[in-house]
Amino acid sequence: MKRSQAPRPEVLVIGGGATGAGITRDLAMRGAEVLLVEAGDFSAGASGGNHGMLHSGGRYAVKDPQAARECASEGRILKRIARFCIDDCGGTFVSVAGDDPDYPPRFLDSCRAAGVWTEEISPEEVRREEPNLTGELRSAVRVADAAIDPFFLVWGNVESAREAGADVRNHCPLTSLEVSDGTITGAVVGRGSERTVVRPEIVINATGAWSGWTSEMAGLRTEAQLDKGTMVVFNGRLVNGLVNRLRPPADGDILVPHRSATILGTTSGAGGLDDVRATAGEVRRLLAEARVVMPEITSARMVRAYAGVRPLAGGSEKGREASRGFRIVDHREEGVDNFLSVIGGKLTTYRLMAEKAADEVMSMLGRKGACRTMVEEMLPPDGALNLPAFIAGRYGGLAGAISADCRSSPLGLDEACSCEGVLRGELEHFSSSPDVRSCSDLMRRTRAGMGFCQGGLCVFQLAAAVDEGDPLAAAEGFMAERWKGIGPVLVGDQLRQEAFKANLFRSYGIDHTGGRP
Repeated sequence: MKRSQAPRPEVLVIGGGATGAGITRDLAMRGAEVLLVEAGDFSAGASGGNHGMLHSGGRYAVKDPQAARECASEGRILKRIARFCIDDCGGTFVSVAGDDPDYPPRFLDSCRAAGVWTEEISPEEVRREEPNLTGELRSAVRVADAAIDPFFLVWGNVESAREAGADVRNHCPLTSLEVSDGTITGAVVGRGSERTVVRPEIVINATGAWSGWTSEMAGLRTEAQLDKGTMVVFNGRLVNGLVNRLRPPADGDILVPHRSATILGTTSGAGGLDDVRATAGEVRRLLAEARVVMPEITSARMVRAYAGVRPLAGGSEKGREASRGFRIVDHREEGVDNFLSVIGGKLTTYRLMAEKAADEVMSMLGRKGACRTMVEEMLPPDGALNLPAFIAGRYGGLAGAISADCRSSPLGLDEACSCEGVLRGELEHFSSSPDVRSCSDLMRRTRAGMGFCQGGLCVFQLAAAVDEGDPLAAAEGFMAERWKGIGPVLVGDQLRQEAFKANLFRSYGIDHTGGRP
Protein backbone atom coordinates (compact mmCIF):
# COMPACT_ATOMS: atom_id res chain seq x y z
CA MET A 1 0.00 0.00 0.00
CA LYS A 2 1.42 3.36 -1.08
CA ARG A 3 1.55 5.97 1.70
CA SER A 4 2.53 9.58 1.16
CA GLN A 5 2.69 12.87 3.02
CA ALA A 6 0.41 15.67 1.80
CA PRO A 7 0.70 19.46 2.18
CA ARG A 8 -0.67 20.79 5.43
CA PRO A 9 -4.12 22.31 4.91
CA GLU A 10 -5.36 24.66 7.57
CA VAL A 11 -8.65 22.79 7.75
CA LEU A 12 -9.67 19.21 7.01
CA VAL A 13 -13.43 18.77 6.49
CA ILE A 14 -14.69 15.19 6.75
CA GLY A 15 -17.97 14.55 4.93
CA GLY A 16 -19.17 15.57 1.47
CA GLY A 17 -22.85 16.16 2.08
CA ALA A 18 -24.51 19.57 2.11
CA THR A 19 -22.99 20.61 5.45
CA GLY A 20 -19.44 19.56 4.64
CA ALA A 21 -19.54 21.03 1.14
CA GLY A 22 -21.09 24.22 2.51
CA ILE A 23 -18.40 24.59 5.19
CA THR A 24 -15.69 24.03 2.59
CA ARG A 25 -17.16 26.66 0.27
CA ASP A 26 -17.53 29.18 3.09
CA LEU A 27 -14.00 28.74 4.42
CA ALA A 28 -12.42 28.77 0.97
CA MET A 29 -14.23 32.02 0.16
CA ARG A 30 -12.76 33.50 3.36
CA GLY A 31 -9.26 32.57 2.20
CA ALA A 32 -8.63 29.46 4.32
CA GLU A 33 -6.75 26.46 2.93
CA VAL A 34 -9.28 23.62 3.00
CA LEU A 35 -9.28 19.94 2.12
CA LEU A 36 -12.61 18.07 2.04
CA VAL A 37 -12.70 14.27 1.93
CA GLU A 38 -15.78 12.12 1.34
CA ALA A 39 -15.79 8.34 1.70
CA GLY A 40 -18.26 7.77 -1.14
CA ASP A 41 -19.79 10.20 -3.58
CA PHE A 42 -20.99 13.68 -2.73
CA SER A 43 -24.59 13.72 -1.40
CA ALA A 44 -24.77 9.92 -1.35
CA GLY A 45 -25.81 9.92 2.34
CA ALA A 46 -28.53 11.84 4.17
CA SER A 47 -28.18 14.88 1.88
CA GLY A 48 -29.37 12.81 -1.08
CA GLY A 49 -31.90 10.77 0.90
CA ASN A 50 -34.23 13.58 1.90
CA HIS A 51 -37.55 14.93 0.66
CA GLY A 52 -36.15 17.59 -1.68
CA MET A 53 -38.05 20.27 0.23
CA LEU A 54 -36.86 23.82 0.84
CA HIS A 55 -38.76 24.64 4.02
CA SER A 56 -40.56 27.93 4.54
CA GLY A 57 -40.52 27.24 8.28
CA GLY A 58 -44.23 26.50 8.46
CA ARG A 59 -43.81 22.85 9.35
CA TYR A 60 -41.89 23.74 12.52
CA ALA A 61 -43.57 27.00 13.54
CA VAL A 62 -45.77 25.51 16.27
CA LYS A 63 -43.39 22.99 17.82
CA ASP A 64 -39.90 24.32 17.02
CA PRO A 65 -40.00 28.11 16.46
CA GLN A 66 -36.22 28.53 16.37
CA ALA A 67 -35.93 25.99 13.53
CA ALA A 68 -38.86 27.74 11.82
CA ARG A 69 -37.09 31.12 11.99
CA GLU A 70 -33.90 29.61 10.60
CA CYS A 71 -35.76 27.89 7.75
CA ALA A 72 -37.65 31.09 6.85
CA SER A 73 -34.45 33.13 6.66
CA GLU A 74 -32.32 30.51 4.94
CA GLY A 75 -35.02 29.66 2.42
CA ARG A 76 -35.00 33.26 1.21
CA ILE A 77 -31.20 33.26 0.98
CA LEU A 78 -31.01 29.99 -0.97
CA LYS A 79 -33.57 31.19 -3.49
CA ARG A 80 -31.12 33.99 -4.29
CA ILE A 81 -27.83 32.11 -4.27
CA ALA A 82 -28.82 28.65 -5.63
CA ARG A 83 -31.44 29.38 -8.26
CA PHE A 84 -30.22 26.63 -10.58
CA CYS A 85 -31.38 23.83 -8.26
CA ILE A 86 -34.59 25.34 -6.82
CA ASP A 87 -38.13 25.21 -8.18
CA ASP A 88 -39.84 28.10 -6.41
CA CYS A 89 -43.30 26.61 -6.87
CA GLY A 90 -44.73 27.64 -3.48
CA GLY A 91 -46.63 25.53 -1.00
CA THR A 92 -49.97 25.19 0.72
CA PHE A 93 -50.99 23.76 4.08
CA VAL A 94 -54.48 22.22 3.94
CA SER A 95 -56.79 20.72 6.55
CA VAL A 96 -59.55 18.22 5.80
CA ALA A 97 -62.72 17.07 7.48
CA GLY A 98 -61.88 15.51 10.83
CA ASP A 99 -58.70 17.52 11.43
CA ASP A 100 -58.43 19.58 14.63
CA PRO A 101 -60.24 22.91 13.92
CA ASP A 102 -58.13 24.66 16.58
CA TYR A 103 -54.84 23.93 14.84
CA PRO A 104 -55.05 26.38 11.86
CA PRO A 105 -55.33 29.55 14.02
CA ARG A 106 -52.51 28.29 16.26
CA PHE A 107 -50.44 27.61 13.14
CA LEU A 108 -51.02 31.14 11.82
CA ASP A 109 -50.13 32.75 15.15
CA SER A 110 -46.96 30.67 15.42
CA CYS A 111 -45.90 31.51 11.87
CA ARG A 112 -46.33 35.22 12.53
CA ALA A 113 -44.25 34.96 15.70
CA ALA A 114 -41.47 33.10 13.86
CA GLY A 115 -41.39 35.40 10.83
CA VAL A 116 -42.83 32.78 8.46
CA TRP A 117 -44.83 34.33 5.61
CA THR A 118 -48.40 33.03 5.25
CA GLU A 119 -51.55 33.86 3.33
CA GLU A 120 -54.95 32.39 4.09
CA ILE A 121 -56.83 31.26 0.98
CA SER A 122 -60.13 29.52 0.40
CA PRO A 123 -60.46 25.76 -0.16
CA GLU A 124 -62.07 26.58 -3.52
CA GLU A 125 -58.99 28.47 -4.65
CA VAL A 126 -56.76 25.58 -3.60
CA ARG A 127 -58.90 23.17 -5.60
CA ARG A 128 -58.52 25.34 -8.70
CA GLU A 129 -54.74 25.25 -8.30
CA GLU A 130 -54.55 21.62 -7.14
CA PRO A 131 -57.44 19.74 -8.79
CA ASN A 132 -56.22 16.34 -7.56
CA LEU A 133 -56.89 17.22 -3.92
CA THR A 134 -59.96 16.06 -2.03
CA GLY A 135 -63.20 18.02 -2.07
CA GLU A 136 -63.26 17.78 1.73
CA LEU A 137 -60.83 20.64 2.35
CA ARG A 138 -61.70 22.83 5.33
CA SER A 139 -58.97 25.49 5.43
CA ALA A 140 -55.79 26.42 3.57
CA VAL A 141 -52.71 28.59 4.08
CA ARG A 142 -50.11 29.53 1.48
CA VAL A 143 -46.44 29.47 2.47
CA ALA A 144 -43.10 30.05 0.72
CA ASP A 145 -42.06 26.38 0.44
CA ALA A 146 -40.08 25.30 -2.64
CA ALA A 147 -38.60 22.17 -4.17
CA ILE A 148 -34.82 21.77 -4.19
CA ASP A 149 -32.57 19.23 -5.89
CA PRO A 150 -30.17 18.11 -3.13
CA PHE A 151 -27.73 16.41 -5.50
CA PHE A 152 -27.30 19.55 -7.58
CA LEU A 153 -27.14 21.74 -4.46
CA VAL A 154 -24.19 19.76 -3.08
CA TRP A 155 -22.52 19.58 -6.49
CA GLY A 156 -22.89 23.36 -6.81
CA ASN A 157 -21.24 23.89 -3.42
CA VAL A 158 -18.40 21.55 -4.39
CA GLU A 159 -17.72 23.32 -7.68
CA SER A 160 -17.98 26.75 -6.06
CA ALA A 161 -15.56 25.67 -3.31
CA ARG A 162 -13.09 24.49 -5.94
CA GLU A 163 -13.36 27.82 -7.75
CA ALA A 164 -12.43 29.47 -4.44
CA GLY A 165 -9.32 27.28 -4.12
CA ALA A 166 -10.46 24.32 -2.01
CA ASP A 167 -9.18 20.78 -2.55
CA VAL A 168 -12.26 18.53 -2.68
CA ARG A 169 -12.03 14.73 -3.03
CA ASN A 170 -14.73 12.09 -3.16
CA HIS A 171 -14.18 8.32 -2.90
CA CYS A 172 -11.46 9.25 -0.41
CA PRO A 173 -12.37 7.73 2.96
CA LEU A 174 -10.88 8.69 6.29
CA THR A 175 -9.26 5.57 7.74
CA SER A 176 -7.77 6.88 10.99
CA LEU A 177 -7.01 9.93 13.11
CA GLU A 178 -3.71 10.39 14.94
CA VAL A 179 -4.07 12.10 18.34
CA SER A 180 -1.14 13.26 20.46
CA ASP A 181 -1.28 15.33 23.66
CA GLY A 182 -4.87 16.39 23.06
CA THR A 183 -4.38 17.41 19.44
CA ILE A 184 -5.21 15.66 16.18
CA THR A 185 -1.83 15.63 14.50
CA GLY A 186 -2.70 13.60 11.43
CA ALA A 187 -5.50 12.05 9.41
CA VAL A 188 -5.00 9.11 7.09
CA VAL A 189 -7.16 9.31 3.96
CA GLY A 190 -7.00 7.41 0.72
CA ARG A 191 -8.32 6.47 -2.68
CA GLY A 192 -7.95 2.85 -3.70
CA SER A 193 -4.59 1.49 -2.55
CA GLU A 194 -3.09 4.94 -1.94
CA ARG A 195 -2.97 6.41 1.56
CA THR A 196 -2.13 10.01 2.37
CA VAL A 197 -1.31 11.46 5.78
CA VAL A 198 -2.86 14.91 6.12
CA ARG A 199 -1.54 17.28 8.81
CA PRO A 200 -4.33 19.85 9.32
CA GLU A 201 -4.49 22.53 11.98
CA ILE A 202 -8.23 21.94 12.53
CA VAL A 203 -10.50 18.99 11.74
CA ILE A 204 -14.26 19.33 11.19
CA ASN A 205 -16.53 16.32 11.54
CA ALA A 206 -19.42 16.92 9.11
CA THR A 207 -20.36 13.28 8.57
CA GLY A 208 -23.96 13.57 9.76
CA ALA A 209 -25.34 10.19 10.76
CA TRP A 210 -21.76 8.86 10.82
CA SER A 211 -20.53 11.58 13.21
CA GLY A 212 -20.34 9.19 16.16
CA TRP A 213 -18.21 6.75 14.19
CA THR A 214 -15.89 9.57 13.09
CA SER A 215 -15.54 10.95 16.62
CA GLU A 216 -14.60 7.51 17.93
CA MET A 217 -11.46 7.67 15.77
CA ALA A 218 -10.33 10.52 18.02
CA GLY A 219 -11.34 8.65 21.17
CA LEU A 220 -14.46 10.80 21.60
CA ARG A 221 -18.19 10.30 21.72
CA THR A 222 -20.67 12.43 19.76
CA GLU A 223 -24.36 12.10 20.54
CA ALA A 224 -26.65 12.17 17.51
CA GLN A 225 -30.04 10.51 17.28
CA LEU A 226 -30.59 8.52 14.10
CA ASP A 227 -34.12 8.85 12.75
CA LYS A 228 -35.15 6.99 9.60
CA GLY A 229 -37.52 8.57 7.10
CA THR A 230 -39.07 6.78 4.10
CA MET A 231 -40.43 8.46 0.96
CA VAL A 232 -42.28 7.30 -2.17
CA VAL A 233 -41.63 8.65 -5.68
CA PHE A 234 -44.50 8.89 -8.18
CA ASN A 235 -44.21 9.36 -11.92
CA GLY A 236 -45.28 12.84 -13.01
CA ARG A 237 -46.23 15.95 -11.08
CA LEU A 238 -49.40 15.16 -9.15
CA VAL A 239 -49.35 18.63 -7.55
CA ASN A 240 -48.29 22.02 -8.88
CA GLY A 241 -46.83 23.22 -5.59
CA LEU A 242 -45.92 21.57 -2.30
CA VAL A 243 -48.92 20.34 -0.30
CA ASN A 244 -48.64 19.96 3.49
CA ARG A 245 -51.26 18.69 5.89
CA LEU A 246 -52.36 21.47 8.26
CA ARG A 247 -51.83 19.50 11.46
CA PRO A 248 -48.93 18.56 13.73
CA PRO A 249 -46.19 16.84 11.64
CA ALA A 250 -46.93 13.16 11.02
CA ASP A 251 -46.40 10.41 8.44
CA GLY A 252 -47.47 10.91 4.83
CA ASP A 253 -48.38 14.58 5.13
CA ILE A 254 -46.20 16.27 2.47
CA LEU A 255 -46.30 16.05 -1.34
CA VAL A 256 -43.36 17.65 -3.18
CA PRO A 257 -43.36 18.17 -6.98
CA HIS A 258 -39.78 17.40 -7.97
CA ARG A 259 -38.55 17.70 -11.56
CA SER A 260 -40.53 15.02 -13.46
CA ALA A 261 -41.89 13.33 -10.33
CA THR A 262 -43.75 13.79 -7.04
CA ILE A 263 -42.32 12.72 -3.69
CA LEU A 264 -44.60 11.66 -0.83
CA GLY A 265 -43.19 11.57 2.66
CA THR A 266 -42.19 10.97 5.19
CA THR A 267 -42.10 8.46 8.02
CA SER A 268 -40.19 8.83 11.27
CA GLY A 269 -38.73 5.98 13.26
CA ALA A 270 -35.60 4.65 14.90
CA GLY A 271 -32.87 4.30 12.31
CA GLY A 272 -29.54 2.59 11.79
CA LEU A 273 -26.79 2.65 9.19
CA ASP A 274 -26.44 -1.03 8.38
CA ASP A 275 -29.09 -1.33 5.66
CA VAL A 276 -31.12 1.83 5.07
CA ARG A 277 -34.02 1.01 2.79
CA ALA A 278 -37.77 1.50 2.53
CA THR A 279 -40.21 -1.30 3.32
CA ALA A 280 -43.53 -2.23 1.75
CA GLY A 281 -45.22 -1.64 5.11
CA GLU A 282 -43.92 1.93 5.26
CA VAL A 283 -45.16 2.53 1.72
CA ARG A 284 -48.65 1.30 2.63
CA ARG A 285 -48.68 3.57 5.68
CA LEU A 286 -47.71 6.61 3.62
CA LEU A 287 -50.38 5.88 1.01
CA ALA A 288 -53.07 5.44 3.65
CA GLU A 289 -52.31 8.89 5.06
CA ALA A 290 -51.91 10.63 1.70
CA ARG A 291 -55.18 9.37 0.24
CA VAL A 292 -57.05 11.48 2.83
CA VAL A 293 -55.78 14.59 1.03
CA MET A 294 -55.51 13.09 -2.48
CA PRO A 295 -57.92 10.15 -2.90
CA GLU A 296 -56.62 9.14 -6.34
CA ILE A 297 -53.02 8.79 -5.20
CA THR A 298 -53.48 5.05 -4.70
CA SER A 299 -53.93 4.68 -8.48
CA ALA A 300 -50.93 6.89 -9.37
CA ARG A 301 -47.81 5.16 -10.63
CA MET A 302 -45.22 4.59 -7.92
CA VAL A 303 -41.69 4.51 -9.31
CA ARG A 304 -39.61 3.75 -6.23
CA ALA A 305 -39.37 4.18 -2.48
CA TYR A 306 -36.25 5.27 -0.63
CA ALA A 307 -35.12 6.03 2.89
CA GLY A 308 -32.65 8.32 4.58
CA VAL A 309 -31.35 8.68 8.12
CA ARG A 310 -31.73 12.05 9.81
CA PRO A 311 -28.96 12.91 12.29
CA LEU A 312 -30.85 14.81 15.00
CA ALA A 313 -29.07 16.99 17.52
CA GLY A 314 -29.88 14.81 20.52
CA GLY A 315 -31.65 15.50 23.79
CA SER A 316 -34.36 13.58 25.57
CA GLU A 317 -37.01 13.91 22.84
CA LYS A 318 -37.12 11.43 19.98
CA GLY A 319 -38.26 11.38 16.36
CA ARG A 320 -40.75 14.10 15.44
CA GLU A 321 -40.56 15.53 18.96
CA ALA A 322 -36.84 16.23 18.61
CA SER A 323 -35.68 19.68 17.53
CA ARG A 324 -34.53 20.22 13.95
CA GLY A 325 -31.94 22.67 15.25
CA PHE A 326 -28.19 22.08 15.12
CA ARG A 327 -25.16 22.11 17.41
CA ILE A 328 -21.49 22.79 16.80
CA VAL A 329 -19.52 20.76 19.30
CA ASP A 330 -16.06 22.00 20.28
CA HIS A 331 -14.32 18.92 21.69
CA ARG A 332 -11.80 20.88 23.77
CA GLU A 333 -13.83 20.12 26.88
CA GLU A 334 -13.32 16.43 26.14
CA GLY A 335 -9.59 16.80 25.70
CA VAL A 336 -9.09 17.32 21.94
CA ASP A 337 -8.43 20.96 21.13
CA ASN A 338 -8.62 21.14 17.31
CA PHE A 339 -11.72 19.08 16.53
CA LEU A 340 -15.28 20.31 15.82
CA SER A 341 -18.42 18.26 15.10
CA VAL A 342 -21.52 19.67 13.41
CA ILE A 343 -24.66 17.82 14.50
CA GLY A 344 -28.32 18.04 13.45
CA GLY A 345 -29.94 20.69 11.30
CA LYS A 346 -31.73 20.37 7.98
CA LEU A 347 -30.88 20.67 4.31
CA THR A 348 -32.63 24.06 4.33
CA THR A 349 -30.31 25.35 7.06
CA TYR A 350 -27.06 23.83 5.78
CA ARG A 351 -25.65 27.23 4.75
CA LEU A 352 -26.28 28.71 8.21
CA MET A 353 -24.67 25.67 9.84
CA ALA A 354 -21.67 26.12 7.57
CA GLU A 355 -21.42 29.83 8.39
CA LYS A 356 -21.45 29.22 12.15
CA ALA A 357 -18.89 26.41 11.86
CA ALA A 358 -16.66 28.58 9.68
CA ASP A 359 -16.90 31.42 12.22
CA GLU A 360 -15.59 29.02 14.89
CA VAL A 361 -12.77 27.83 12.66
CA MET A 362 -11.62 31.32 11.70
CA SER A 363 -11.53 32.26 15.38
CA MET A 364 -9.48 29.17 16.20
CA LEU A 365 -7.07 30.00 13.37
CA GLY A 366 -6.76 33.59 14.56
CA ARG A 367 -7.85 34.73 11.10
CA LYS A 368 -10.29 37.39 9.97
CA GLY A 369 -12.73 37.05 7.12
CA ALA A 370 -16.44 37.70 6.82
CA CYS A 371 -18.94 35.18 5.50
CA ARG A 372 -19.94 35.86 1.88
CA THR A 373 -22.08 32.82 1.12
CA MET A 374 -25.32 34.63 1.90
CA VAL A 375 -24.74 37.20 -0.84
CA GLU A 376 -22.60 35.55 -3.55
CA GLU A 377 -24.55 33.40 -5.97
CA MET A 378 -23.45 29.83 -6.49
CA LEU A 379 -22.74 29.00 -10.15
CA PRO A 380 -24.38 32.21 -11.43
CA PRO A 381 -25.91 31.79 -14.89
CA ASP A 382 -24.28 33.49 -17.87
CA GLY A 383 -27.11 35.44 -19.46
CA ALA A 384 -25.06 36.05 -22.61
CA LEU A 385 -25.06 32.38 -23.56
CA ASN A 386 -27.74 31.08 -25.92
CA LEU A 387 -28.36 27.71 -24.29
CA PRO A 388 -31.21 25.20 -24.30
CA ALA A 389 -33.42 26.09 -21.35
CA PHE A 390 -33.24 22.62 -19.78
CA ILE A 391 -29.42 22.69 -19.71
CA ALA A 392 -29.21 26.28 -18.47
CA GLY A 393 -31.73 25.55 -15.73
CA ARG A 394 -30.05 22.33 -14.68
CA TYR A 395 -26.41 23.38 -14.44
CA GLY A 396 -26.33 27.11 -13.75
CA GLY A 397 -23.03 28.80 -14.58
CA LEU A 398 -21.42 25.58 -15.83
CA ALA A 399 -24.09 25.07 -18.48
CA GLY A 400 -21.98 26.72 -21.17
CA ALA A 401 -19.17 24.17 -20.96
CA ILE A 402 -21.63 21.28 -20.81
CA SER A 403 -23.57 22.57 -23.81
CA ALA A 404 -20.32 22.99 -25.76
CA ASP A 405 -19.40 19.37 -25.05
CA CYS A 406 -22.84 18.24 -26.22
CA ARG A 407 -22.41 20.12 -29.50
CA SER A 408 -18.80 19.11 -30.13
CA SER A 409 -19.32 15.37 -29.66
CA PRO A 410 -20.53 13.44 -32.74
CA LEU A 411 -23.40 11.92 -30.73
CA GLY A 412 -23.55 14.56 -28.01
CA LEU A 413 -27.05 15.75 -28.89
CA ASP A 414 -28.52 12.25 -28.96
CA GLU A 415 -30.91 11.46 -26.13
CA ALA A 416 -29.43 9.12 -23.53
CA CYS A 417 -32.27 9.11 -20.97
CA SER A 418 -35.74 9.81 -22.33
CA CYS A 419 -37.37 9.85 -18.88
CA GLU A 420 -35.29 12.81 -17.68
CA GLY A 421 -34.29 14.35 -21.01
CA VAL A 422 -30.54 13.79 -20.59
CA LEU A 423 -28.24 14.01 -23.63
CA ARG A 424 -25.25 11.79 -24.32
CA GLY A 425 -23.05 14.86 -24.26
CA GLU A 426 -24.05 15.47 -20.64
CA LEU A 427 -22.97 11.95 -19.72
CA GLU A 428 -19.70 12.38 -21.60
CA HIS A 429 -18.98 15.70 -19.90
CA PHE A 430 -19.36 14.41 -16.36
CA SER A 431 -17.81 10.99 -16.97
CA SER A 432 -14.54 12.74 -17.85
CA SER A 433 -14.29 14.00 -14.25
CA PRO A 434 -12.18 12.01 -11.77
CA ASP A 435 -15.10 12.43 -9.34
CA VAL A 436 -17.23 10.04 -11.41
CA ARG A 437 -16.39 6.38 -10.88
CA SER A 438 -19.72 4.60 -11.28
CA CYS A 439 -23.10 4.77 -12.95
CA SER A 440 -24.58 6.04 -9.68
CA ASP A 441 -22.06 8.92 -9.58
CA LEU A 442 -23.11 9.87 -13.10
CA MET A 443 -26.80 9.61 -12.21
CA ARG A 444 -26.43 12.04 -9.30
CA ARG A 445 -24.93 14.68 -11.61
CA THR A 446 -27.34 14.34 -14.55
CA ARG A 447 -30.50 12.56 -13.24
CA ALA A 448 -30.12 9.91 -15.95
CA GLY A 449 -31.66 6.73 -14.51
CA MET A 450 -33.96 8.52 -12.05
CA GLY A 451 -37.08 8.37 -14.25
CA PHE A 452 -39.96 5.91 -14.31
CA CYS A 453 -37.96 3.09 -15.94
CA GLN A 454 -35.29 3.49 -13.21
CA GLY A 455 -32.40 3.06 -15.62
CA GLY A 456 -33.89 0.18 -17.57
CA LEU A 457 -33.52 1.93 -20.92
CA CYS A 458 -30.43 4.06 -20.28
CA VAL A 459 -28.19 1.95 -18.06
CA PHE A 460 -25.96 0.84 -20.93
CA GLN A 461 -25.49 4.47 -21.94
CA LEU A 462 -24.39 5.19 -18.37
CA ALA A 463 -22.07 2.17 -18.25
CA ALA A 464 -20.50 3.06 -21.60
CA ALA A 465 -19.89 6.65 -20.51
CA VAL A 466 -18.27 5.68 -17.21
CA ASP A 467 -16.09 3.05 -18.91
CA GLU A 468 -14.85 1.45 -15.69
CA GLY A 469 -14.06 -2.23 -16.19
CA ASP A 470 -16.76 -4.66 -17.34
CA PRO A 471 -19.79 -2.66 -18.59
CA LEU A 472 -22.16 -5.56 -17.92
CA ALA A 473 -20.99 -5.75 -14.31
CA ALA A 474 -21.36 -1.98 -13.99
CA ALA A 475 -24.88 -2.15 -15.41
CA GLU A 476 -25.86 -5.04 -13.14
CA GLY A 477 -24.53 -3.28 -10.05
CA PHE A 478 -26.39 -0.09 -10.89
CA MET A 479 -29.67 -1.89 -11.55
CA ALA A 480 -29.34 -3.91 -8.33
CA GLU A 481 -28.98 -0.66 -6.40
CA ARG A 482 -32.06 0.76 -8.11
CA TRP A 483 -33.96 -2.43 -7.25
CA LYS A 484 -33.66 -1.68 -3.54
CA GLY A 485 -36.19 1.10 -4.02
CA ILE A 486 -38.36 -0.64 -6.60
CA GLY A 487 -39.18 -3.78 -4.62
CA PRO A 488 -41.54 -2.06 -2.13
CA VAL A 489 -43.69 -0.51 -4.92
CA LEU A 490 -44.20 -3.43 -7.30
CA VAL A 491 -47.82 -2.94 -8.34
CA GLY A 492 -49.63 -1.93 -11.53
CA ASP A 493 -47.60 -0.26 -14.26
CA GLN A 494 -44.34 -0.48 -12.34
CA LEU A 495 -44.75 -4.24 -11.96
CA ARG A 496 -45.22 -4.52 -15.73
CA GLN A 497 -42.16 -2.31 -16.23
CA GLU A 498 -40.07 -4.61 -14.05
CA ALA A 499 -41.29 -7.71 -15.87
CA PHE A 500 -40.20 -6.11 -19.13
CA LYS A 501 -36.81 -5.23 -17.65
CA ALA A 502 -36.34 -8.75 -16.30
CA ASN A 503 -36.78 -10.21 -19.78
CA LEU A 504 -34.63 -7.52 -21.37
CA PHE A 505 -31.69 -8.01 -19.01
CA ARG A 506 -31.97 -11.78 -19.05
CA SER A 507 -30.89 -11.65 -22.69
CA TYR A 508 -27.63 -10.09 -21.49
CA GLY A 509 -27.19 -12.58 -18.66
CA ILE A 510 -27.96 -9.89 -16.06
CA ASP A 511 -30.06 -10.30 -12.92
CA HIS A 512 -31.23 -6.71 -12.50
CA THR A 513 -32.40 -7.40 -8.95
CA GLY A 514 -28.93 -8.33 -7.78
CA GLY A 515 -30.20 -11.74 -6.68
CA ARG A 516 -32.52 -10.20 -4.08
CA PRO A 517 -35.88 -11.86 -3.38
